[in-house]
Amino acid sequence: MEISSLGALRQYQSAQEALKPETTTTTNTSDKDSALAKGVEEFSEVFKAVEQSVQGLASGQADAHSVVEAMANAELALETAVTVRNRVVEAYQELLRMPV
Repeated sequence: MEISSLGALRQYQSAQEALKPETTTTTNTSDKDSALAKGVEEFSEVFKAVEQSVQGLASGQADAHSVVEAMANAELALETAVTVRNRVVEAYQELLRMPV
């Protein structure tokens, strides 16, 4: 195994840990029902579907079309998450610039 593939494997594993819903910090049970928690759960499900479809392709149980479709959905979900993050950061920076 090449060194670059080991780095990619470590990054993939850390991304999987970050996508686990139980790692999100919540203060009470009503926070678990929040839109953010549901969004994180749905985001995680998209990447689980990609992983399952790739494993199905490797074992011969799925076709390439389903893998490409799952990856396109994952790409869209990731772009959406990055856009939301960028908007939140921009809003926070705007709050910091406001005079008190």
